Amino acid sequence: MGTQWLEPLPAELLEAWPHETLGNSIAMNHGDVPDLRGMQIALIGVPGQHASPHEVANSIRRSLFSLYWGPWEVKVTDLGNLRPGRDRVDTLVAVEELAAEVLQYGCIPVFLGAGSDWPLGVYRAFVKLERTISACMINNRISLGDDSIMPDHSNLLAQMLTLKPFRLFHLSHLAHQSYLVPQSLLDLAEKMHLEVHRIGELQPIQRSEPWVRDADLVVIHNAAVRASDAPAQRDSNPNGLTGEAFCTLLRYAGFSDKLHALCMTDFVSSRDLDGQNANLWAQGLWYFIDGVAGRVSDFPLRSKEDYVRFTVLLPNDEGELLFYKSPWSQRWWIEVPSNPGQDARHSLIPCSAEDYATAQNGDIPAVWWRVVRRGV
Repeated sequence: MGTQWLEPLPAELLEAWPHETLGNSIAMNHGDVPDLRGMQIALIGVPGQHASPHEVANSIRRSLFSLYWGPWEVKVTDLGNLRPGRDRVDTLVAVEELAAEVLQYGCIPVFLGAGSDWPLGVYRAFVKLERTISACMINNRISLGDDSIMPDHSNLLAQMLTLKPFRLFHLSHLAHQSYLVPQSLLDLAEKMHLEVHRIGELQPIQRSEPWVRDADLVVIHNAAVRASDAPAQRDSNPNGLTGEAFCTLLRYAGFSDKLHALCMTDFVSSRDLDGQNANLWAQGLWYFIDGVAGRVSDFPLRSKEDYVRFTVLLPNDEGELLFYKSPWSQRWWIEVPSNPGQDARHSLIPCSAEDYATAQNGDIPAVWWRVVRRGV
């Protein structure tokens, strides 16, 4: 384990936590980094560029460790905090190296921190491991700014989309607010075949489940949540996801067998005066763990032959659409055209029962068109 990148947890977080709490139930970095063999989730704090670099992750831990363990059979560890580097480049390198190592153990790295540039390091870890992935970004703005400058909150997506070698099969963006995003940027996203859903399209929140399920990497920004629920933001916004929706999205991410890494970012600890935002992130993490614990080894861990197949004939002899339904989770997928040699994980696209109903009514679902248009 890359101990050179890590600092142990502070003494206050290593105290004796009450029986049945998370603080009493997960393996922690006391100075010796826990063995990752058999672990399913690894928490890692990312330092901020301020006087107390670990305050974000540690404040969340104070809340998280006090919550009660669920009816789970899941192994969770806290690897501690990344050592502060000389600059942001050092932090990106550390995130990349540590994420790659955790991923190779088959463990889900969960990074917590301030700022919003460092998730690029997690994506670079997938590139380093030569893994082609789908990613889901959840934010109130779309970060397609100038990629020629250092990564920051304005250009994270642009940095990911221009990184070579290119390993991004698909990117979806959820919960942007239209009045915060210029139309020219939305037009650019459309030309790039990014899947973009404004916050109103996430109502009810269940509609978002297939979009989250399609991701290997989920990056959720604190700014996606309304300020009354998540006050620790750079720019307070009265609108956004509710705290409940935030937790629901994290449970969807955890429950997806395709998800391999999670980044929770953009937390401004100086604005979390009463700890409310830390409590929200802790509860969101609780639901993420609950999702991982509830996994049923769905696609891509099973062959599509294990699923119930539904064939829908299109009108006017236009062909057929194939849908698959999991008998274990009742979730749906739609089969899309694939290129020779393409990873089979990308030939079935998560969808909903409503998409199947749309096909039964003689219409091709939007999810199918989106995939075909981007040239799968």
